[in-house]
Amino acid sequence: MKKIIVLTYFLFSFSFLFAYAWKDDDTLAFCDSLMREIEQLPANTSRLSHLQRVAYLHQYPPYNVFFATRLYDEACSQGNAFYENLGAYFLATCYDKKHDLDSLTYWVDKLEELVPQVGKYDYYLEQKSAISRVYSSKQMIEKAVHTAKEVLKESMEQGSNNGIVAAYNSLACAYSVSKRSDEALATLHKGYLACNRHTKLSLNIDILSRMVSQYGDLRKGDSLLYYLKEMDSRLTNAVKSDPRTINNWRDVMVDCQTKYVRYYMNVKDFPKAEVYIGKAKELLNEFVDPVYWVNVKLMEIQFYGRTQEYDKGVALIDEVAPIVEKSYVSTFEVLTYYKSLLLRDKGDWDASIENMKYLLHKQDSLNVTFSTSQLEQVKDIYHIDELLMEKQKIANTNYLRAIIILAILLVLVILFYVYTKYLSKKIAQAEKKAAEAAMLTNADNQAKERLKLEISHDIRTPLNAVVGFAEILTDADNLDEESKQAYNKIIQENATQLLDYVNNILELSRLESGKIKYTREGCEFIGLFREYIAVANKTERNCIQSELRTDLKEQMIVTDKSRLLLLLESLTTSTIDTEFFHSVITIKLLEGKSLLLVQVVNTPLAKERFENKTAMIRNEINAHFIHHFGGYYKVDAQAKHGPTITFAYPLS
Repeated sequence: MKKIIVLTYFLFSFSFLFAYAWKDDDTLAFCDSLMREIEQLPANTSRLSHLQRVAYLHQYPPYNVFFATRLYDEACSQGNAFYENLGAYFLATCYDKKHDLDSLTYWVDKLEELVPQVGKYDYYLEQKSAISRVYSSKQMIEKAVHTAKEVLKESMEQGSNNGIVAAYNSLACAYSVSKRSDEALATLHKGYLACNRHTKLSLNIDILSRMVSQYGDLRKGDSLLYYLKEMDSRLTNAVKSDPRTINNWRDVMVDCQTKYVRYYMNVKDFPKAEVYIGKAKELLNEFVDPVYWVNVKLMEIQFYGRTQEYDKGVALIDEVAPIVEKSYVSTFEVLTYYKSLLLRDKGDWDASIENMKYLLHKQDSLNVTFSTSQLEQVKDIYHIDELLMEKQKIANTNYLRAIIILAILLVLVILFYVYTKYLSKKIAQAEKKAAEAAMLTNADNQAKERLKLEISHDIRTPLNAVVGFAEILTDADNLDEESKQAYNKIIQENATQLLDYVNNILELSRLESGKIKYTREGCEFIGLFREYIAVANKTERNCIQSELRTDLKEQMIVTDKSRLLLLLESLTTSTIDTEFFHSVITIKLLEGKSLLLVQVVNTPLAKERFENKTAMIRNEINAHFIHHFGGYYKVDAQAKHGPTITFAYPLS
């Protein structure tokens, strides 16, 4: 129906048209009075707790930003992260209502910074989802959907129920704005089902409100009424549990009553619609958002049109139009046009035509008239008086200007010469670096070729042993049992050596290509060393006996525990050597550099660095691990007290 379409357009185009007037002096006096009372409290959590309660009870203009700011500033001055987080949350809520993207993003970033200190993601994720709704209000649908899905994923990872519900709410909002009604409704159902007793009441009510609106758009009356009654019930219980919060809920309560009005007008139950119009008007006061005030008036005007009370509808338009005209011209035009429709339906064609003529005349005058302030702005922008004076001044100073221009040209020539020299130097450096890079590339290629040959040799040697002795064993009839066992042992040792060598090469390759990722977890470094050395010393056929020397009782680090254990295994365990090693492991703390220094003296892994390619590659793997976490790794086969490996590991 045309009337409904016109009214719907009017509602959504009308944003913050005006505000109910209140006395600034009274507002300041009220705020100052409360702040004087709060400032009498000691500067500790007592004052913060009181400020938090005041900010919670005044989440509506003009008090919301004032008290939220005071809470945040006081928490910062006391260094209390918990209340600082609450203050930032209240401020983000203020700017969410205003659809102020920059300010909202600023406070969301603050909430993200505070997450590690407070240990909770709920406030941050809830307000991050609000950014998606602001994108939707600005028709930036792709950004809105992306942000909502990002919040949903993060909320599921962190187990934040409020974040999940808020993300579904914002995602549904984006779908609704982009006319994807079925997807919006399905997403809202997911949000509704995700609600539980831990979900914030405001999020639950917001989900219900959007579901009611969505069912209204799809003309599903039964479902609409079910969720509308649940929304009404939750609002009623919220106010009953704490009557002081009624102004926080007043906008939503007005919206709930207007949804009842719309439903009962759609089903043509006009007596009930009139009852809910009365309830909505009773809720109106100076703290109600202007959008909801206009919504009530729109419902009332539409009610008069549907019940054919045209005179009352025209009178109400005449009452509302002057207020609208001061703030938003296009909305005033829509309202005046609807007045013509009411007059036409009444049968007063002359008055309807006159009203349309008035609208056309008013439209033309509004389009061509400049206000005095606009003219002053033009004058300020172009500085007309100063331009006239400057023109006279230029006429009297031509000679001086010529000298200045010549001087500037001279400076430019000098700068050009200097810049040319600079470029020449940079080009020479670049050519030198290119030549060095080419030399390094050539050296790398040669090293790769040598490595291929070495790898080929190191693989062929144990493989030949395995194949050769396996062939001998095929003629087992000519061999005694002792020889068979000896040959089997040789085959097993060479096969194991070959397998270790190939595995080490593959592991190093995957590490360097990034296919293997290190994990990060807390680990007690000293205790891990003690436990592993004790186990390694008891290992059968281990030719290394390790001794740990340290004054440290314990030390926590962040590391990949499994990789650290592999490093320890390579340093303290060897079953292929025939020589016995007594290895001394020393651990000490370098205070100035925040490093743990570990020195392993007399380890075969250092001795065999250049004799055995398996040991060389294992050292490369160990070094890659230590370097990744910010330490260093050094092998000294010629150390004074025996082959030594030294590595340092950062504390954090």
